[in-house]
Amino acid sequence: MALRSDPGITVDLPCGDKWLHAFTFTCLMGWWGNLYRRRQARIGAALGCLAFGILIEFAQWLSPPRDADPFDVLADALGIVVALVLLRTPLARVLAGLESRLLRLVRR
Repeated sequence: MALRSDPGITVDLPCGDKWLHAFTFTCLMGWWGNLYRRRQARIGAALGCLAFGILIEFAQWLSPPRDADPFDVLADALGIVVALVLLRTPLARVLAGLESRLLRLVRR
């Protein structure tokens, strides 16, 4: 969706695109943060997510009619920080718990 000429998603809020970026990267980093629990690994995952956001913007810059927006990367970074904060709460175990339940269901 990041490289389609019209992704077809709009958020009817001021700066809706930026909210979408922040939410998406909160989810992305939250998922990686559930996989990697050690601090160093989470920092690496955060840097990887940020690099992914930068690469998306670079690819959009090369793909008309899309264009790169540094504020999209800033929104991505904000989402990553939100996820890192949430990963320090009991919410950090939610996705891991869901995954283990799903695995038990699949193995039956």
